[in-house]
Amino acid sequence: MSKIIELPEILANQIAAGEVIERPASVVKELVENAIDAGSSQITVDIEESGLKQIQVIDNGQGMEQADVAMSLHRHATSKIKSQADLFRIRTLGFRGEALPSIASVSRLSIKTASETENHGTFLLANGGKVEKEEAVSTPVGTKITVEDLFFNTPARLKYIKSLQAELAHIIDVINRLSLAHPEIAFTLINDGRELIRTSGSGDLRQAIAGIYGLNTAKKMIEISNADLDFEVSGYISLPELTRANRNYITILINGRYIKNFLLNRAILDGYGSKLMVGRFPIAVIDIQIDPYLADVNVHPTKQEVRISKEKELMQLISSAIADSLREQDLIPDALENLAKASTRHNQKAEQTSLPLKQSSIYYDKDRNDFFLKETKGTTVAEESAKFTQVDSSVKEPVDSPAASTVKYAERSVYSQDDKDHPDLVLKDKSQKRQLSKLVKDLENEEVSSFPELDYFGQMHGTYLFAQGQGGLYIIDQHAAQERVKYEYYREKIGEVDSSLQQLLVPYLFEFPANDFMTLQEKMPILNEVGIYLEAYGENTFILREHPIWLQEKEIESAIYEMCDMLLLTNEVSIKNYRAELAIMMSCKRSIKANHALDDYSARNLLNQLSQCKNPYNCPHGRPVLVNFTKSDMEKMFRRIQENHTSLRELGKY
Repeated sequence: MSKIIELPEILANQIAAGEVIERPASVVKELVENAIDAGSSQITVDIEESGLKQIQVIDNGQGMEQADVAMSLHRHATSKIKSQADLFRIRTLGFRGEALPSIASVSRLSIKTASETENHGTFLLANGGKVEKEEAVSTPVGTKITVEDLFFNTPARLKYIKSLQAELAHIIDVINRLSLAHPEIAFTLINDGRELIRTSGSGDLRQAIAGIYGLNTAKKMIEISNADLDFEVSGYISLPELTRANRNYITILINGRYIKNFLLNRAILDGYGSKLMVGRFPIAVIDIQIDPYLADVNVHPTKQEVRISKEKELMQLISSAIADSLREQDLIPDALENLAKASTRHNQKAEQTSLPLKQSSIYYDKDRNDFFLKETKGTTVAEESAKFTQVDSSVKEPVDSPAASTVKYAERSVYSQDDKDHPDLVLKDKSQKRQLSKLVKDLENEEVSSFPELDYFGQMHGTYLFAQGQGGLYIIDQHAAQERVKYEYYREKIGEVDSSLQQLLVPYLFEFPANDFMTLQEKMPILNEVGIYLEAYGENTFILREHPIWLQEKEIESAIYEMCDMLLLTNEVSIKNYRAELAIMMSCKRSIKANHALDDYSARNLLNQLSQCKNPYNCPHGRPVLVNFTKSDMEKMFRRIQENHTSLRELGKY
């Protein structure tokens, strides 16, 4: 008896579903792509319980004839290719004929469709891949596919499904990518009766970007365009001042298909050159039109991996398109405009500063030419301005009239810092996460160390401080030193979060894409544990009305986005690790950088602060803060003393 048998069709489809249908978002992707291939101009996705209970996709495309409806559930049955030659000139999003039978095999599926060539429509009902009902019905031209009880017959798959919010975030991301790829189609996404996404279908890509990322983001996007004999590249990229902490905001499209390609991502970053700081990534939508013969999309069932011929030429084309567009932009801020805005902002804060409140602020001492913390106790601005000038580096829009909105929109900004000072900010893989966990544990187990008395006498290259003590010469890395000082400050303040919150006279608004907004809502308790309370305020927007006293108001915009980025980059976050990571991140980004000259008073003050640290010898990343050359070491270097050595005779040379 033969041991090898042909698997039943339903079982084969369930096996195929393991690759094609990973989660509810996979179902949405496949069904919407079919609707796009059908020539639809309007597509509505209506889901319940993040797609686990029901997914319904309605389009106004060309529909199917009755003879094709049942055939569409057969494996590898498709209308998009007919010969082997067609496989190398694919212009549609789907072509394998696997998606619909795979979906039907792990759900209860119904299809209601009609085409212009027939005077009636067709309704089909399938349960676990078996057709139970098929009949003629009256329905408008187009297709409505309903998927219910996904994975009802494969319960093992349900174990790997994450929370409803996480699954919904994946679905939102799919719709966002497809709406960027096809701005000419009007997309609507509804979850549990609530409309989450609605695009106009105007065909304007910039308008689609504004609908997804917000109007403020769209205003900071610039157009790119380039072409050669094989490729045509177009799209929008963000200015260098608008960045994110991961590559998720980069969308690469080939012939209307969203793809993932590391080398093309690299080409985008190369186009920016040194204009991007380390660990930051732009927002970009790159649309590539290519002869289908040069792109092989038949690599993986999900069709997101594409092999491209002449890939190096395409990379060069993308990089040059981005570089040329950035070269045409005025990337130098208007100093006079910024000074005017800062002055307006200072005047707005005068009334709040004169309140009899006790708070810590950063002040600049003209006499000593240094920044430091000063505690005010109900003093007025007039009294303090005689000696101190309050520093506020944040630039806000002036309020024109009482009727105008007093809510500030926070924007992500780029930091002026040396890339060499902070190479460890981005967690790229699990090994780095393990390293960070070990780092956090080591930092907690640090023992208090004694610090030598140092006499500062100079600085080199705006980076290293020189001091002498009883132990000899000491060379101090000024960035690492202040990073250690600030780390211990933030670690203490963030660790003792209490009810001490400072009310904001003017609240801040923070905009996010819909999928990130949903994820942050789910992880909001983590932010609450460190004293950050964001409230939902309108569509995909949070409002901040108060902030912890350890967070300076001028740092609010950047700090809140950085905290949110850290939450979005990690799947599992503990309060303990989050506080430690937050202290490390904030200390690094807010420390003085290399090539920054310090006066004598500032340098001595930094060394004094360093001497009071629990561990003054290493920065939070483990790099040394200072090195020591003893008097004996110096004498050996200049050969003032000789080390004991063995004569050549004793070595047996003579």
